Amino acid sequence: MSALAAQWAQWAAKFAALTRRERAITAAAILLGGGFLIFKFTIDPFLLKARGASRVEATARADLAQQKAQAAVLKAQNADPDAGNRQRLAQAKKDMAAIGQRLASFESGMVPPARMQGFLEGLLAKNRAIELLDLKTLPATRVGAAVVAEKTGATSGTTAQKAKDQDKDRPVQEAAASAAVEGIYQHGIEIRLAGSYNDLLNYLAELERMPQRVMWNSVSLTVEKHPRNVMVLRVYTLSLDRNWLVV
Repeated sequence: MSALAAQWAQWAAKFAALTRRERAITAAAILLGGGFLIFKFTIDPFLLKARGASRVEATARADLAQQKAQAAVLKAQNADPDAGNRQRLAQAKKDMAAIGQRLASFESGMVPPARMQGFLEGLLAKNRAIELLDLKTLPATRVGAAVVAEKTGATSGTTAQKAKDQDKDRPVQEAAASAAVEGIYQHGIEIRLAGSYNDLLNYLAELERMPQRVMWNSVSLTVEKHPRNVMVLRVYTLSLDRNWLVV
């Protein structure tokens, strides 16, 4: 411990010997370097995982729409029922139910949109050294809309070509339209906090340890006056419900 104390005293003496401008530059470099390491090894991997989860759910949603379209076609063919058609219809419904369960399971692990504000403020209550400057909701957006539209459009076009002038493509179009209305919605909140570098870092770590998940969209850190920093953090949750609680 004495060697460590001596080394620390040596560093402190060197820092004290610097001019005021040099001390400010040195402190800013340390903060920016620490922020970069946090983003590189903590935040960036989490964002990659979040984007991957969104792509998986968008593909699942597109598959669900395709299964609905197939079920609608099979149901429209009940004028000539046979065992093969009934079997395919039953399989399509089974696949739709499985995809629906996957979507519901994913949603259950996220913080509900209506609880987002209380969730974030509850974390603040655990660290009173952090000051809440602003908190606002962001518009809800649907995830994976382009993928769903692309797959359902291709399915509808193929069915219309096979049916020619018949009305067999109508159930497919209705199923595709129904799927387009539904979806996974991203509900976001932008929160501005002020505090020391360590307090803000602890807030982010606590946010990541919570059993129910929220995803980070972006984070920025500004040094106002040492040791006060301002952090702007965007977090969001995913839900099958478009409704959003206005803060």
